[in-house]
Amino acid sequence: MTKSRFVIMKHEAKRAGLHYDLRFKKPNSNMWDSFAVPKGVPEKPGQKVLAVRTTLHTEKEALFTGTIKPGEYGAGKLTKFDGGSCDILKYTPAHIVLDFKGSKIKGIYHMVSTKISSRSSKDKEKAYFLFKGKVKTEGFTYFDDDDPEEERDEEEETGFPQIY
Repeated sequence: MTKSRFVIMKHEAKRAGLHYDLRFKKPNSNMWDSFAVPKGVPEKPGQKVLAVRTTLHTEKEALFTGTIKPGEYGAGKLTKFDGGSCDILKYTPAHIVLDFKGSKIKGIYHMVSTKISSRSSKDKEKAYFLFKGKVKTEGFTYFDDDDPEEERDEEEETGFPQIY
């Protein structure tokens, strides 16, 4: 487990429209990972949303609030939605697990790679499913209200494994 910090920005971007930017300080680095989350961070277990990795940010960039001028990367208005400390429980290219301790966003969240890349990106940013876990047990997060048969059906339909 690595202690870290996070911030979620409400981003009214000129080009991409309203979305949220989830940012957290990377393990063993001074840089911040950043993910565009078009539908916002889910607050209930079981809701999956898309999160697309964007460019790394310095701390100053990650915590910036205000207006980015037209013509610059991310042009538009940024306001802080939430922030606080977090624990990074797992950090691999395929699966990131974070325990947020914000004023609005709290609890264990998973980011699972979809192996889908952004259409508009030259750098082929990686897309993830972002979802909230329910109960932490022995290093894994489980949903306490899941039906195993329902999970198997969803995996067969989507081709994506279910993470507990």
